[in-house]
Amino acid sequence: MISEKRHNLILQELKNKDFLTLQELMDRTGCSSSTIRRDLSKLQQEGKLQRIHGGATIGHNRIVEPRLKEKLTQNSQEKKEIARQAAQQISDNDCIFLDAGSTTLEMIPYIDAKEIIVVTNGLTHVEQLLKKGFKTLMLGGQVKANTFATVGSSALETLRRYCFDKSFIGMNGIDEKYGLTTPDEQEALIKETAMRLSNESFVVVDETKFNQVYFARVPARDNTQIITSKRGIENHVNDDFREQYRFLGGIL
Repeated sequence: MISEKRHNLILQELKNKDFLTLQELMDRTGCSSSTIRRDLSKLQQEGKLQRIHGGATIGHNRIVEPRLKEKLTQNSQEKKEIARQAAQQISDNDCIFLDAGSTTLEMIPYIDAKEIIVVTNGLTHVEQLLKKGFKTLMLGGQVKANTFATVGSSALETLRRYCFDKSFIGMNGIDEKYGLTTPDEQEALIKETAMRLSNESFVVVDETKFNQVYFARVPARDNTQIITSKRGIENHVNDDFREQYRFLGGIL
């Protein structure tokens, strides 16, 4: 395959999926790892993609939040496994905060704990939580049209009334240098506050969130644990990362 055609194929594949590993690119092009690495270097120099540990991604806008409908269709099998692992952390009689987001939404069918209380800022989460019979409290405030999350001063004021055994937080980016990030500073405040009010905090991220950096930082606390996939850990987590966070991985 000539280089121009190969470059176009790589870029097209990355448009269909936010992140591709080196092995996936080799499989799609039928080329060796050294050839793909050269291609990625050239395409990065041209500003067409970003090389990251284990593969490549197309650069993103740091302040644009994908719509929830789009996120629900991305990496769905990996998210389900992460959601299952996260749900297993919940014990009977826990009081938890469940952040808005696609992976936290996927958690709800897997929650087997009894007599729990759930506080959430995710409008899409409420119906499923009530169907499971959980006592559910919804934060009021401004509703974001793209993520159906409530944010703002009213949501924060209500959130600060509670203390949690555990919080489960979605995140758009996790990076070794810049930490945990999300596009919206108002959502970042909700996430940070919930984590501060929790005995334990679990951040749920799929593999595509590694080495991504967005506008608003969310400070991690000593009790913060990252739940991701086995593939995410194998492809992205080095010793320096492990010094910052405790990682829990699934079977995928």
